[in-house]
Amino acid sequence: MWWDTRKHGEPTDSIKLSTDAKGKGSILGGSSLEYNTDAGPTKYLIGTEQGMVVSMNLRNRKINNGVAVYDNNSGKHHGPIYSIQRNFTHSKFFMTVGDWTARIWAEDLKSPIVTTKYHSSYLTGGCWSPTRPGVFYVTRMDGFVDVWDFFHRQNEVAYSHKVSDASLSSISVEGSTQGGGQLVAVGDANGTVSLLEVCDSLAHPQPNEKVTINAMFERETRREKNLEARERDVKRAKAQEEEKIKKESIENDMNDDDKMNEILKKIDSDFLTMIRDSNEDGSDDISV
Repeated sequence: MWWDTRKHGEPTDSIKLSTDAKGKGSILGGSSLEYNTDAGPTKYLIGTEQGMVVSMNLRNRKINNGVAVYDNNSGKHHGPIYSIQRNFTHSKFFMTVGDWTARIWAEDLKSPIVTTKYHSSYLTGGCWSPTRPGVFYVTRMDGFVDVWDFFHRQNEVAYSHKVSDASLSSISVEGSTQGGGQLVAVGDANGTVSLLEVCDSLAHPQPNEKVTINAMFERETRREKNLEARERDVKRAKAQEEEKIKKESIENDMNDDDKMNEILKKIDSDFLTMIRDSNEDGSDDISV
């Protein structure tokens, strides 16, 4: 829904989130939203309660209301997506946080390009660092904040900090691509907001980090595209093989029918011959 602060009575516009414009698909419930003008003034990203990512482009409302659904099989989360956000530096890449993982996606690819390992506790939120393109934060249900630094390593959490005994519910980092990134606000289920200050290495950009992170994301995107192309080729080859087997089966059935027809014709011919010979023998007896 779109609201205008000058008109509080009703929304100015609304779009139903559905997997099918004709109403035959599933209705999706939104749980998180991302809007960034750097990616385009008409583009929105939506995380759903079903764990699927939805992109919306108002310029394409004629096609399923502009709604496009990302991977709804192995790539989707196992529960609601609590956070969805574009990378501040590379806006074509975005992150989703849900279940026990954070996942990074490319806008032009329907499956995630990077998935973190499963955390020991359920994740409740997350966000990118505005100053370092390779750093992001996730909050956990057990009260911890985990910091990932993809510039240094992608398989392990760089830093983990206990913030509260209550479940954490939200997180935000101050600053922009021009500066900041050192103050982190964290909210928990009890309504408490904690303000953290991270070290300089997590806030200040590292040498060549922007280029390196972009190259890594692009490499993973190409790899996923190659895997998707390979999967399509395998499915196409399997379908062709099944079609071939089906045609051969039909041809074999037709050959069997032809053989059966030949046998029946031979039986009919033999029977007629036998009847004719029998009639001839009877005629000879009468003549004698």
